[in-house]
Amino acid sequence: MLDSLKDQGQDLLTLESLPKSTAIEIAIVECASEDSEKYHKMRKVMLPLLQKEKGFLAWRAFQSKTREGIMLDLLYWENVEDCRKAGENIQSTEIGKEFFALMKQTLVFEMFERQSL
Repeated sequence: MLDSLKDQGQDLLTLESLPKSTAIEIAIVECASEDSEKYHKMRKVMLPLLQKEKGFLAWRAFQSKTREGIMLDLLYWENVEDCRKAGENIQSTEIGKEFFALMKQTLVFEMFERQSL
């Protein structure tokens, strides 16, 4: 099932399809108002880079409707270690540097590992 999820990409992600070891990276950032649209466009440029990283599963992107310039990114990974390594790799690329430079402030950045209920 995991290989199918990777092959099919972003659109098939459901909670039921996630492996038990799944990690979720949550980033809530503030961009300058004039950079919000560029930030979202850069997400589209970043996605192919992330899809090449080991353990990447999917990315969900949101924009606040109550505060200008607030963006939420949920990235799904096979495990926390893959997430950490990918972050290091991406931040060293020119595209990554351009993307992260748009963030005026990081409000929340955390990695969570799935727990059974």
